Amino acid sequence: MIRLFSFLLILIWATGRNCIPSDCNTIKDGGYRCENGTKPIIAFYFDNETEQCLPFRYEGCGGNENRFSTIKACRKDCIPEDYGSCALKAKAYGDNESNTVICSGPVVHSCPEKYTCKHLAFFGICCPKKTEEMFAKNSSPSCMKGELVKFDSGSFNYTLLGKSCSDRFCPENSKCFQQEIFAYCCQ
Repeated sequence: MIRLFSFLLILIWATGRNCIPSDCNTIKDGGYRCENGTKPIIAFYFDNETEQCLPFRYEGCGGNENRFSTIKACRKDCIPEDYGSCALKAKAYGDNESNTVICSGPVVHSCPEKYTCKHLAFFGICCPKKTEEMFAKNSSPSCMKGELVKFDSGSFNYTLLGKSCSDRFCPENSKCFQQEIFAYCCQ
């Protein structure tokens, strides 16, 4: 019975991993400057590598469907509510039969030494500790001088994180800093 329950949890988790709409999987496209003088804006796109909705500068014309006016709209269309995986698509720890080890919920196993239990919506999986720690560090930057730039998502203020400083997502009078995974802005 426990094995069947574990199998069902893994099946639900695995089938949810590939249900991201195809528009969300297209590469980010900043478009081009419009002849009518439309000003560039900060838009959001789904980044397939980090599985996050991130800001970028959209020039106003052209581009593709992987562009959203708000982070909320991007998350709604591109990230299923019950979705979860190891950071940067790292492979979750599996047992001798290549079944993903469940580390929380009704059926609990512990993770090996170089792994950590990542809690998802209904259960946890064992993810590589080094990757999870680097992702967490990059997700919570700090400014040596000044303050982090935050944005209002409608219900929370989030630190404005982008993929790269070359995406020109930081507001005027702020400076962009690049980390291993994300870039952030200080003012």
